[in-house]
Amino acid sequence: MKLRLGAQGGVLVVAALTATTAAAQVAAPPAAYSVGAAFDAARGRLVVFGGFAAGRYVGDTWEWDGATWARRASPGPSARNGPALVYDEKQQRVLMFGGDARPVGDLADLWERVGDQWRPLSGPGPSARTAHLMVYDTGRDRVVLFGGIAAGAGLGDTWEFDGSSWARVATDGPSPRGLYAMAYDAGRGRTVLFGGTPAPGPDAPVFADTWEWDGRAWSRMDVAGPSARDHVQMAYDPARHAVVLHGGGDGAAATETWTFNGRAWTRLAFAGPERRDARMVFDARSQAVLLYGGFDQQPSNEVWRLGETGWRRVPP
Repeated sequence: MKLRLGAQGGVLVVAALTATTAAAQVAAPPAAYSVGAAFDAARGRLVVFGGFAAGRYVGDTWEWDGATWARRASPGPSARNGPALVYDEKQQRVLMFGGDARPVGDLADLWERVGDQWRPLSGPGPSARTAHLMVYDTGRDRVVLFGGIAAGAGLGDTWEFDGSSWARVATDGPSPRGLYAMAYDAGRGRTVLFGGTPAPGPDAPVFADTWEWDGRAWSRMDVAGPSARDHVQMAYDPARHAVVLHGGGDGAAATETWTFNGRAWTRLAFAGPERRDARMVFDARSQAVLLYGGFDQQPSNEVWRLGETGWRRVPP
C-alpha cells in the first residue's frame, strides 16, 4: 500500500523523524581531564564526577549503567579536578575526597554518595590534596589513601578510613608522589602502588617502582616491570588473579597493558587506547575491567572494556 502525504503530512513526518533522531543521541559527560570515578556495585553504575573541561572546573555527576549515560542533578561537591573516588563495599556507598579548585586551591573535604544523593561527612582527616587515589581493602573493610600533590609538591603519608573516622597509619614507604597507580589485590590482600611523580611539572622525575601495603607496612617489590611513568591507572581483575595496569607515560601516552600477580609484571600481547590519567575500575555487573576517559592529545569520555584478548570500546 502506498501512502500519499500532502505538505502538512510531510512536515509531520520530518518532525517525527527529527525527534526520533534526537532521542537516539545519548547524552554523555564532557571530555574532561582529571575526573574521579568509581563503580557502584550495589546499583551497577559507573559514577564519574568533576574534572576540567572546556576551560572550567566541572561539578557534575554522571552515571553509566552499561548502555546509557545519565546526568544526576542533585546537589553535591563543588566543582573540582583530581578528586579520588572509591566504592565502600561494606556500606554500599561511593566516597570522594579532595581534589583542587583554583583559585581556592587543594581541598580536604570528604563526601559520601548513597544511591543518587551526595552528603558531606565531617571530622578530622588527611590534609588538602589532589592527584591522589583511594582503594577499598575488602579484607579489612578499610579505605586506603596514599600521598598526592599539595601546593605543587608530593605527599608521602598513608591514611585509612574505617567507615566513620580517618587515621594516619604510615609516613614511610613510597617516596612522596602523586599521579601514581594504585589498586587493591583482593586475591592476595595487598594494596599495590606503581609509578607517579613528586611534582606535576614537565621536568619532574617519574618513578618505575612497585610497592605493596599489607595493612601494617609498605614493602618495595624487587621486580622489573613497566617503564617509569605517571598519570597511570590500575584495577584488580579477579579473572586474571592480577592487578591490571594500562597507559600512563613519561611524555607521550602509552598503549601498553601489564598485569602484576605479586611475583612478576607481565606485558600482555595486545595494545589498548593511548591514555594518560584515565580511570580504571572493575565492573561487577559485566565482570570486566573498565577504562574511562583520560587523554592523549585531547581529553576523552570514552569507555573501554578489557576482555580476554584485548580492549574493546563500548559504544555510549
